[in-house]
Amino acid sequence: MLSPALLRAWHESLEEMSYYAILKVDERASQESVKAAFHEFALKCHPDRYVEFTQEAAVAAAEVFKRGVEAYRVLSRPDQRAKYDDALRAGKLRIDEHALAEQKAKAVAKTLETIAQTPEAKTHARKADRLASIGNFEQARLELATAIQCDPFNDELKIAMTRIYEAIARKG
Repeated sequence: MLSPALLRAWHESLEEMSYYAILKVDERASQESVKAAFHEFALKCHPDRYVEFTQEAAVAAAEVFKRGVEAYRVLSRPDQRAKYDDALRAGKLRIDEHALAEQKAKAVAKTLETIAQTPEAKTHARKADRLASIGNFEQARLELATAIQCDPFNDELKIAMTRIYEAIARKG
């Protein structure tokens, strides 16, 4: 866990960091290294770890985590990574927001139930889908957390959790 001061400093420096810097991997890192780095990043920066901290620290954790997920989404997909590397050479630290929005819209089209792989995870993901559809994002978060426990290696479910957090933040 990071100190609130370090977390705020990291949040403030995000606009100056590449996806590689955020996940602390070399530009030549393998897919396995990127995945391992994201796992380590998530353990340090997941917003649930900072609920007992100040509101400012919790918000900073959420923003840092969202950017880390964005970095992982791009660096873990060879086609997106190649585009990002080209953009990075041109001085852009982030992928075009429009492209990210399109990618996010495609991801939203999938239900949590279809993303889940185990029968138990599908049951909880289906409940999370239903709860999110009626705006009960906090209960949806709990069901999705249980689905992730039942399907612990499903990165798509973990990424979907960030969308639930975003919905909670917008509603809050």
